[in-house]
Amino acid sequence: MTIVLGLVIIQLTLSKSSNANDIYIVQSGDDLTLDIYQGNGGDDNYAYGLIYGQNNDITIYQGKHIDGTLDASETGGHEAYHTISGDNNVVVSAQTDTNRSGGGGSPHYLVNDVDGDGNDVSIVQMGKTGDDTYVDIYGDNNSVDIYQRGNGGAKYADIVLTGNDHDITTNQRGTQSHSISADLTNNGGAYNVNISQTTNQTDTQKSYSITGTCANSSGCNISITQN
Repeated sequence: MTIVLGLVIIQLTLSKSSNANDIYIVQSGDDLTLDIYQGNGGDDNYAYGLIYGQNNDITIYQGKHIDGTLDASETGGHEAYHTISGDNNVVVSAQTDTNRSGGGGSPHYLVNDVDGDGNDVSIVQMGKTGDDTYVDIYGDNNSVDIYQRGNGGAKYADIVLTGNDHDITTNQRGTQSHSISADLTNNGGAYNVNISQTTNQTDTQKSYSITGTCANSSGCNISITQN
């Protein structure tokens, strides 16, 4: 089953407690392909998805990119929350406001909470005011790929994986501080962690924290690169 949702924002007068565009989805079943797009100049978009089932393929674009491009001039402030229970899920999230020419704006905020095996989570956040992402996965054979970039605002990624055979890749680029926290627990299968933090400013703070329990007799792999 395939569902494609495209939402184009019309300028509205909203109270401060409202978002420019909200979408809430609750889905129970298998083999779901779901694409959501919020953008075309809209700000403060909010998406919440609660998915139960197997073999789900979920993509949420806020502002767009990777790479359906678009991203009109907007001030960001996108939020997305995904809660998925099931196996073999593919979850892709893209948040951007890189074409904004003026000041102001708000950071992007993203949460992925997954319970199951064989999950593949990919996140791209590109903004001028900061990016925060939180990933919490319980299960085995999970993969997480996070890319955060922007010349303005801090980049922060918090990853908690419980289970075997984890694979994590994070890449933070641009000015302002870069920070990554990873908490990994397994019962035998190895985990692989690759962290890259890059900026062209020597005073940009770069930090990481890794807490891991490796029960694999061959060891676990960790690679850290800071430029």
